[in-house]
Amino acid sequence: MPIALDSATSGMNAFQQMMDVIGNNIANVNTTGYKSSSTTFEDLLSQTMSGGSAGTSSGIGGTNPVQVGLGTQVASIYSNFAEGSLQNTGNPDDLAINGSGFFMLSPVTGATSGISITGSNLYYTRAGDFHVDSNGYLVNPNGYYLMGVSGSGGVTNSSTLTAIQISGTGSEFTIGASGLVTVIPASGSNYSYNIALANVTNPDGLIKAGDSLYEANGASPAAGPNSYSEGDSSGMGGIQQGALEGSNVNLTSEMSNMIVAQTGYESNSKVINTENQMDQFMLQQV
Repeated sequence: MPIALDSATSGMNAFQQMMDVIGNNIANVNTTGYKSSSTTFEDLLSQTMSGGSAGTSSGIGGTNPVQVGLGTQVASIYSNFAEGSLQNTGNPDDLAINGSGFFMLSPVTGATSGISITGSNLYYTRAGDFHVDSNGYLVNPNGYYLMGVSGSGGVTNSSTLTAIQISGTGSEFTIGASGLVTVIPASGSNYSYNIALANVTNPDGLIKAGDSLYEANGASPAAGPNSYSEGDSSGMGGIQQGALEGSNVNLTSEMSNMIVAQTGYESNSKVINTENQMDQFMLQQV
């Protein structure tokens, strides 16, 4: 098979994957906390037609190698973790991180008390569209529990994480920039939690788990949380109650990238058509 056909086929495959990424970005333009993805390409191995040679002592100059590339492939698909715009909702259950960090969620289900976890079986998200469930726990739309630390003593790596519960009929709550949740029950004394935020040095090492969630991948360097902290400290962003972080998809950039992907795909297709025409011409000359 001619090299041109292989190269053009690889180009069409690569630009198709680029188009898949663009389509997914556009589909999630209104997804809370969504982070857009981008595609990078790299060339494949080159076939050496002739090797280079050094010059000789008699004054004959050297020659450079002659190589023909064998196409391209997708090198990486990475996420852009830049912060999306914050949108005020007025809903006290909605939370946004104004800066760095991830909310931590646990998929523990069916329990009404004593939910405790020390760092495993956690998911990470920037989507703060929470609500209070029938048992008083702050949960995301899939019922995963928002994790924090009981009391007002702050959050450290050695803290025991627990689900945040707003218990008691008629209870109200406020959440400060540090993530301090102050529960004001209809009767009895106030009590507190601290929402725990995760600091991830290499967020690109996280695995997308769907539902706007990420999970740590032990095979990736520094993919898990490097530290836990309360908000508005230790480099973590402040937590804003009554707001949500929107998608960071830039539609103008996506439309521009779509033109590049379409043009690249069509151009590689024309290479295949032209190569076929050349082959047909050669056969007609036989």
